[in-house]
Amino acid sequence: MSLNGIGATWYTAPGRETRKVSEDMGKAEVSGASFAKQAAEAAQAKGSAAAVLHGAEEGSGDSTVSSWADVVNGTSISVYKPQDFNPDHPVYKVKTWDQAGNVTEQMVDVSKVDPRNCDTAQMYAYTCHLKESGKGSFEDTVLKAAVAKSVENAEQRTGGSWDFAEKRDWVEIVKDIMQSEYRYGDLKGYMEWKKFLNLLE
Repeated sequence: MSLNGIGATWYTAPGRETRKVSEDMGKAEVSGASFAKQAAEAAQAKGSAAAVLHGAEEGSGDSTVSSWADVVNGTSISVYKPQDFNPDHPVYKVKTWDQAGNVTEQMVDVSKVDPRNCDTAQMYAYTCHLKESGKGSFEDTVLKAAVAKSVENAEQRTGGSWDFAEKRDWVEIVKDIMQSEYRYGDLKGYMEWKKFLNLLE
């Protein structure tokens, strides 16, 4: 498995700068005010439609936990805390937008998410909850899920990107990434992914 040539995934989180996961997936680079320009250039270079970051609908009472827009595939996903969110029984609202702008909404009870068999919306809600409950930083949880999805997308390039609703074994995806990090001598990266794996198992 190679971590190169994966493409750019854009994301944002409340109280943080908008960032870009670089082509080599090695670092998250702050893109600041040039985000819109960089996103448009990346989409144009890849020949795909620009993706849109979505916030909570005005008046809904929902609060945005995190949003991602994949400029390569023209898709986006957002995780929200609904107005009636209960930290003792955390259920998140997740919305996904496909290339055509069609939206799918689901409620995700994170206590029922199995990282060995869940879809992208469930995994993103799960990792957002890990962050929100203080079990890891944004980079250690939510960003790792986004990178894992990008790596898997790159591995399946010939078959096209996976559907948001398609279930995956995220634990195995992370183990594959760890193996690549180890094989290429990136022990720091290996340990960072191991930390994420411990949160999933």
